[in-house]
Amino acid sequence: METSLIKAVIIDDEIDGRNIVSYLLNRFFPDIEIIGLAENVAEGAALIRTRLPDMVFLDVEMPDGNAFDLLSECTNWSGDVILITAHDHYAIRAIKAAVLDYVLKPIDEEDFVHAVDVALKKRENSHPANSTNLLLDVYKHLMIRKVRIPTLSGFSLIPIDDIIRCEASGNYTNLFCTSRKQIIACRKLGEYEEELKEYGFVRIHKKHLVNINQIIEYNKGGKGGGYVTLYGREVLEVSARRKGYLFNILK
Repeated sequence: METSLIKAVIIDDEIDGRNIVSYLLNRFFPDIEIIGLAENVAEGAALIRTRLPDMVFLDVEMPDGNAFDLLSECTNWSGDVILITAHDHYAIRAIKAAVLDYVLKPIDEEDFVHAVDVALKKRENSHPANSTNLLLDVYKHLMIRKVRIPTLSGFSLIPIDDIIRCEASGNYTNLFCTSRKQIIACRKLGEYEEELKEYGFVRIHKKHLVNINQIIEYNKGGKGGGYVTLYGREVLEVSARRKGYLFNILK
């Protein structure tokens, strides 16, 4: 008895990305048939709605929107989604834990094969879930996450992704944001450490709590724990006793 082919589409604005996924599928998964390619959100949504694939390999960031914009147009479609992304962002890790798998660019052959194997096993062992709606639910939840900043008159709400780092200043904390705005909050740094550590923030020094996605370089320096460089070329000291913890996080 012949096994029916699993139908897949590939949506990526980069031709190299589409070609690599096509090559790996043809090489390792002959039972997956590629029935369409698209290079942006509009084309991808139309392709999913008309062809109704079993599996979609979907780039996260595209010129006319992102993967979640596309999926919001395909809520009546039910299939498996594997995200392809250049950003190992906490939101993507959360989505993976809740719903599916993802592959980082540049695509590693072993990681790709593992992600597809996991998706195929899920199809074999259970009825397909509407991962599109699940993805959107998780995404919406992530997009409204903010940190509360106490003020003299009440509090402000700041999107967590906007925070680059936090710096201790006695009983206060200075928050440095991507808008180059600096906010002074009447809470100690330890309180923000507890609140933000699950969102990818790491304490590198008694004075510094850093968004790990902002770190672009580590330099062991001389004595002590060395230094990290952030986007914007800001350099911060790493304490000797927190060096090992930082390395474990970066791994």
